Amino acid sequence: MKTLKRLLVALFALILALPAAAAEPLRIVCWNIEWFPGLRPTASAEDAADHMKACQEALREMDPDIFVAQEIRDWDAFHELTSAVPGLVVHVVSSFRNPEGVIRPQQIAIASKLKCRGAWWEPWQANHPDISRGFSFAALEHPNGELLMIYGNHLKSNAGSDTPEGEQNVADMRAEQARQLLAHRSEAATAFSARPIMGWIATGDFNTNHDGQFPRCKVIEILTKGGYYNTWTGVPREQRLTWRSHPDPERRRFEPTTFDYFFTTGIKRTKAAIIDVPRELSDHSPIVLTIEKP
Repeated sequence: MKTLKRLLVALFALILALPAAAAEPLRIVCWNIEWFPGLRPTASAEDAADHMKACQEALREMDPDIFVAQEIRDWDAFHELTSAVPGLVVHVVSSFRNPEGVIRPQQIAIASKLKCRGAWWEPWQANHPDISRGFSFAALEHPNGELLMIYGNHLKSNAGSDTPEGEQNVADMRAEQARQLLAHRSEAATAFSARPIMGWIATGDFNTNHDGQFPRCKVIEILTKGGYYNTWTGVPREQRLTWRSHPDPERRRFEPTTFDYFFTTGIKRTKAAIIDVPRELSDHSPIVLTIEKP
């Protein structure tokens, strides 16, 4: 009888523990890994291998539940990188092409330890003459059974913005990208209307910020007015310098600044943070967001 009572007590304790386990926070990491692998498009096989090994070690330490990355060469490179973290599965790696039809060496990828209920990438619609790339998307099943919708982004760089006309062109292109991102959220909500959606996260390298550094650019304003929460809100600028300038002053275009963001909607508001990794791994620091059900 005593043995039966002990078993019942143990079973009851296990049942009580199950909801707590299911409610464990999720750790989401986003990282623009500079020309991965190799740090430059013309990297040697040896340099690419060294970069791969170092980034695998860093990612293993981060141990994300969801991992979104930019500037990834291709599926094979991302698969090799994420294999360093047990349980991390690749869901999507984009295949954007340049105007000549050649696949770019800078792609957007998403992997996670969650069940994936749908994943794809899309190019931006050609509503601007110079628009390029696009976004990656994954619908992931949270342990509570609801869907968590993830966007990986790499918006237009600041190349070509050296004149007022060029600056306006870049700002207009990024604004168009932001509007298309919002439009896709509505389309995806319809496509997955049969499933409860926990929330939405748009992350990546947005190549702009909310500090007035790029006064013509309205991306942050467009996204926040569209219902997204900027997880850097209230975080002092010196604590969110995600882009690190080149160590050589001759090659330094900007001082350290904020380019990488998490935007969220539908989930409990929380702050993003920077993960410290050596500058030799990338000109961008990884950023992390820990979320839980509201």
